[in-house]
Amino acid sequence: MKNYYELLEVSENASPEVIEKAYKTLVKKYHPDLQPENKKKEAENKIKEINEAYEILSNSVKKSNYD
Repeated sequence: MKNYYELLEVSENASPEVIEKAYKTLVKKYHPDLQPENKKKEAENKIKEINEAYEILSNSVKKSNYD
């Protein structure tokens, strides 16, 4: 099972604000349009994982099921 907290680089006690800030920072860092051509596919996969983690951790019901 993926560790969504590790993907977003936050602790398990992170507040929703911290989770959102980490998400925005990582999206900017790994956005495929900002990567060199040879790293775009890797960045796309990383963004998908980050989006999946944020979708779970930003929703209180999904987060409690995940935890």
